[in-house]
Amino acid sequence: MTNDLDGPLGPEYARIARARKLLESAGEEVVRTAQAVTDFRSLGTEELPAAVAALRASEHADEDESAARWIDRTFTARSTDLGEAPAETLEFVTAVLRLRLTLHTLDQVLAAVPPETGGTPLA
Repeated sequence: MTNDLDGPLGPEYARIARARKLLESAGEEVVRTAQAVTDFRSLGTEELPAAVAALRASEHADEDESAARWIDRTFTARSTDLGEAPAETLEFVTAVLRLRLTLHTLDQVLAAVPPETGGTPLA
């Protein structure tokens, strides 16, 4: 079975493209759910709102990835921090956890791609 992302560049690029699409979707969910969060203080560092704003403003895949990694670094909440959190906050937390999972998936895909001749990586 072929996929529309499988093209002349080969299956490695197709896997990278699929992982980046998953990251884009996860990022959109983070941005959407963040709109209902009134207080980010229990969820991460003081940079978390700026990281979310950077993701909201991103226009390109590399900006999406950079902002997603910033969110990953600044989101520090643990389950014990969420005891009385409203449902809207928990939806945001779930979206951030999905974002982390897609970053992990992207990292695995990138790590599995052999470098191009000359030692330059594909991504």
